[in-house]
Amino acid sequence: MRLAGRGRIAAFPRHHLPFPPIIHLLPVTPEQLTLLPPARPLRERFGAEFFRQVPERPGVYLLCGPRDGVLYVGKAKNLRRRLGSYRSANPDRVPRKLRRLLAAVERILWDECPSEEAALARERELLQTLRPRFNTVGVRPLSPAWLGWRPGPRGLELGRGAMAEVWADRHGPFAQSRALFGALLRLLWWRLNPKDPAENGHWMALPPPLAAERSPARWVFAMSLLQAQLAAERLRAFFRDGSLDLIEWCLAATADLPRFERAWLERDAIVLLQVHERLTAGTDGASVVH
Repeated sequence: MRLAGRGRIAAFPRHHLPFPPIIHLLPVTPEQLTLLPPARPLRERFGAEFFRQVPERPGVYLLCGPRDGVLYVGKAKNLRRRLGSYRSANPDRVPRKLRRLLAAVERILWDECPSEEAALARERELLQTLRPRFNTVGVRPLSPAWLGWRPGPRGLELGRGAMAEVWADRHGPFAQSRALFGALLRLLWWRLNPKDPAENGHWMALPPPLAAERSPARWVFAMSLLQAQLAAERLRAFFRDGSLDLIEWCLAATADLPRFERAWLERDAIVLLQVHERLTAGTDGASVVH
């Protein structure tokens, strides 16, 4: 063996090494081996025939370990396709956490559902009941929160949470208020911020806080008091009277948005339509999902 150090090379016979072989110094335990999964752990563990038996239907699936019970719960529009993606996952291209999960899975269970919406509801129920170790979102019940708005000399102010609970104009509480509030802020922003003449008539860019996954808890739209009062009337009609005028008003002025922004706007409009359905059905919109 040859060792290099400070420009010199020293040769030692194997039986005269100045230190024992590294393999004797650092023994590898079975627990450490789980961090080095085989190339396709689920394919080798379950075989291709197992995955061909998975139904091509909506449902929830449970990835289970030998001792820890359920490790991960997920939902899928097509169970076979979703589980097949785990089977063919390349460990060199997936996050370390997913590699650890796949290395630990020894059982796979699934439960068919009549629709993707039913699968989403079933997934939410299982997450909050089982709280699997590898799930990070949805494992704890969401605290309901109020949404509120108030016109003032600075413009139209919207808020979510404790601050809005004491406002005169408020509605709720909503179980998933963050998604609803973010969608509402974006719809109003596109409607209240038309094309910018200084940018050759192009649409203004959405502010980063409104584009973030976690929407802010408070936002003020600068406008005159009269404009703020008119916008507040539309919000009041939507939440209290079940009017669709607010959504139509937002969409009407944004028909020529760029394709990506338009798709985002339409997705947010669907969130408000889901709330409208629950408001008119008497469930108060509390189970809105994003």
